[in-house]
Parts: sequence; structure tokens; C-alpha cells
Amino acid sequence: MENIPSKEEMKEAFEKKDATGEGKLTFKEMKEIIELFSSEEKKNEPNFDQMCDMMCNMADVNGDKMIDFGEILLLLFGDSLEPENAMKGSFRAFDTNGDGYLDKKELAEVMKMSGVEADPKMIRMTMAMADVDDDGKLNYEEFCAMMDGNM
Repeated sequence: MENIPSKEEMKEAFEKKDATGEGKLTFKEMKEIIELFSSEEKKNEPNFDQMCDMMCNMADVNGDKMIDFGEILLLLFGDSLEPENAMKGSFRAFDTNGDGYLDKKELAEVMKMSGVEADPKMIRMTMAMADVDDDGKLNYEEFCAMMDGNM
């Protein structure tokens, strides 16, 4: 979403999509809003759906698989997003299979989205350094330590 809307534009789009009036959107409805504010070029990129999924997971701070307007404000405008909530949102966004861990495939996606070359050697090295309990995957605490540079 390169054309970040104003809070007013976002509220208007949110209210139009909130057909039930309960103040929450499904991920599908939120993706439609993301598409609304994205250029044709961006929508045609091969990883656009994945980027939408990541944005939805990051916005869903409370993990209920629904997005309320407050969560959108936190994601897009940083209104009172505490660092711990931001880290939880990031972890959930990268944990694409929802098992509570990041495996090598998910770590590769983290690296790609961060602009780092995700070659197999780099992935193995990063996993070896961050995976403190040697179970072959990163739990939330290990992810936080990796992101904070405390490996």
C-alpha cells in the first residue's frame, strides 16, 4: 500500500466494508481495502497476496483473526503501538502456518521481506545462531532475541 490513506479515508473505507456493523473486518475484507489503496503495478506483483496476508497478520494484534479500526491505526499510523505488540504482530505475520514457530521456510520469507538474500547457507547459519533450544525452529522468544540482535 504505497498510497497510505489518511485516517479519515481509512475510516470511510473501513465503515463501507464493515457490512455487519460490528466494528471488525475479516482478513478478506481488509485485503480488499489494501487493494483499494494500492497501485495497479503493486497489485500485479507476484508477492502482493503474501504482502496482504502479512499486513493482516501484523494488524491483528490480539490474534482473533479479525481487524478492528484501532488495529489498523496501530499498523498504518503507529498510534500507541507498544514495541511488544509490534513484535508479536511481526511474529504472527511471519508464522504463516500458525503453529507458533518459525521454520526455515518461514525464516527465508522473513529474510526476503527484509531485503536480505535468503540463500540456504544464510538461512542455516541464522537458524543455528538463533535457535537456542536446537529444535529446528524459532519460538517467539528466540525470534525476539534474533530481531533485537541478542543471539
